Amino acid sequence: MTAPGRTTAGIVPARTLRELAAIWHRQLQLPDAEPAHPAAREALTRWTDSSPLRRTAAAVLAHLEATARPLDSVCLHGGPVIGSHYSDTVWQSGIGFGWRHYRSISHHLKEGTDWFEIVRPARIQPLHTLHITVQDRSALPRL
Repeated sequence: MTAPGRTTAGIVPARTLRELAAIWHRQLQLPDAEPAHPAAREALTRWTDSSPLRRTAAAVLAHLEATARPLDSVCLHGGPVIGSHYSDTVWQSGIGFGWRHYRSISHHLKEGTDWFEIVRPARIQPLHTLHITVQDRSALPRL
């Protein structure tokens, strides 16, 4: 038997987390854009120019720049934009592509402030993004 609001896989659905007031989420459609910050542009070199992941990373990094988020506390698809995996940085903003790091979301929100999940990175299709913001860390599930 599972606890209320939990699935048998142990993953708490976003709807339940929202009902518990643990998170707030909204859908965004990111426009194509290029970041201006040199560190953000350097982070894009992880992918080739024709890669849908590069297009996706550029759009989300440009969005973060436009909303004045510090890039030194951003974890982009498993890697820091600035710095090292081995630093003591608390990643305030996490970014995932295609649900590859979905199991990291709850863990990330225990310390960070938000998560951007680009549902289906694509070369030309719209970049539908789920923006999840933590509201009450005490209501998040224990890991």
